[in-house]
Amino acid sequence: METKFTGIPGLDEVFGGGIILPSTILIAGNPGSGRTILGIQSLCEASRNGEKTLFISVTTKSEAAIRENLSSYDFYDESINVHTFSISSVERDPLTMLVELGNIVMSLKPDRVLIDSVTPIGFGFAEAERRRFMYSLNSAIGEWNAIVYLTGTMSQSDVCRLVISDIVDGIVYLSQDIQRRGSKRIIKIMKMNNSSYIEGEHTFDISSAGINVYPRIIAPNTEQLSEVSRIDVGIPKFNELSRGGLFELSSTLIAGNTGTGKTLFGLYFIVQGARNGEPGIISTFEDNPTELRRYAASLGLELEELEDKGLIKIIYTPPSEINACRHTVHLRKNIEEIGAKRVLLDDISGFDYVFENPVAKREHISNLMRVFKNMGLTSMLISGNSAAGNNVLVTEIPLSSLVDVLILLKHMEIDKEIKKTMSILKMHGSDHEKHLISYDINSEGISIGKFLKDI
Repeated sequence: METKFTGIPGLDEVFGGGIILPSTILIAGNPGSGRTILGIQSLCEASRNGEKTLFISVTTKSEAAIRENLSSYDFYDESINVHTFSISSVERDPLTMLVELGNIVMSLKPDRVLIDSVTPIGFGFAEAERRRFMYSLNSAIGEWNAIVYLTGTMSQSDVCRLVISDIVDGIVYLSQDIQRRGSKRIIKIMKMNNSSYIEGEHTFDISSAGINVYPRIIAPNTEQLSEVSRIDVGIPKFNELSRGGLFELSSTLIAGNTGTGKTLFGLYFIVQGARNGEPGIISTFEDNPTELRRYAASLGLELEELEDKGLIKIIYTPPSEINACRHTVHLRKNIEEIGAKRVLLDDISGFDYVFENPVAKREHISNLMRVFKNMGLTSMLISGNSAAGNNVLVTEIPLSSLVDVLILLKHMEIDKEIKKTMSILKMHGSDHEKHLISYDINSEGISIGKFLKDI
């Protein structure tokens, strides 16, 4: 069983490795969702790879006009064969189209065919006659020994209702939700003759380069190593408080009020790793790289110098531009490029712009942490905290149950003075300091103080 690539970045992963040859794939969706672009892009990439391709366009435009429109995309390859059929003629007389189409395919013998779109074919006929035509088309396609894409303007309910869903080997559904900040584009597999495809919703975008698909995270459960080493966070005295430092491959959540130094804790974690030859990734949704470098330099952390050495990479994504799946793909690419061993996410509340459902956000971040462990990374996540008052046990900390280590930073009034306090609320697999701990931030960085036993 031979498998062919789609040529669409990310789509082969969603398909479970590519498209089985031969196959008939329906690309369905609402108007403007990108069905034609997906099909054409796959044809052009296949053509560049030496395959013979055929684009059948049911349209009112000429071949020259079609090619002119396609030439605006970077992926366009002029070697694809284009043949047009008039919409009005295929609505009235689809059988003549089928005969002519058969002759074209017999003459060209293409490896990959796109018919765009099947929706108007036989539109003026009764449903029973349209069904018979689809069966005839399917019978003809069966003799082509090719990958055949059929596009159609359909809702999901249409796809389930129409006979075409029964005769194709796979159904790819594209949709777009026009939101205040732009369009959210979704691709999902409704049916596929490959059992290893990834179910669920995946995001994608469209640019002059074409379609780029960002598969949703599927993170395998990984077994923690029976013996893992401890790593140094770089904060003086922290190793004593944690009885040796953080565990390698662990996930740590730093939660705290505004101004408690959450980001600084994360910078220490990344910079210390880089000093020890462990490259690190900083993914920030709040501070841009210039702001982070300035902040780090003011506290004696050589962030920019370590960047120049290729030991640290900063990925800045403004909250308004966050696409969770695209962000993950970008993260993994950069992790692999620099061989990262540590990763910092600051601040995970940025995902609130993406996930209206807190359960979906929790699932995404949980999977992301498992991806980090699977890639051999120790992770640190920063989160705001809505707790108030002096009771450190009365708190609402997002995702606290998912991480291995939970550290809470708070401003507290002690003897009529506002002080910064730290509590290690949990640390899987290790004893740790149970007292409330004072700390300060000055020009030399974080300075851990005394235990506050009376709180």
